[in-house]
Amino acid sequence: MSIVQVKDIMYQLYKATKSSLRSITPKEIKLLKHLLNIIDPEERFSALATAFSPGDELEAKDPNTLYTTPKELHKWIKIMLDAYHLNKEETDLREAKQMTDPVVIQRLFILKDTIEQEYMEKGTPQKSETKDDSKSKEEF
Repeated sequence: MSIVQVKDIMYQLYKATKSSLRSITPKEIKLLKHLLNIIDPEERFSALATAFSPGDELEAKDPNTLYTTPKELHKWIKIMLDAYHLNKEETDLREAKQMTDPVVIQRLFILKDTIEQEYMEKGTPQKSETKDDSKSKEEF
């Protein structure tokens, strides 16, 4: 067997392994990567809303589109941010290692806040604030 043949076999193994690893990546991570690559904030917000609403059916209409729940995506965003903050250089989470770009971190925080405000707090009753309540908050 020649060196060229060995290199070709090694390359094929590399490609197969990379593909296999990509297929076992949680759908929330795949969705998160997609959302983070959207530059326009309005388009990102729209894609986020779509990700949480696959339609009336439980099955996704488009098999290439990723759907999840706000709670699950929020959990993965927190995991990514925690991994980034706790150990920027030595984390085992490869996706966190790739998030050194401040723009990506900012988008993650925005996505986290958006999910918390728009999707997770809808089920909890909101207390109406009176003028007296807002004054006491300002005093602190």
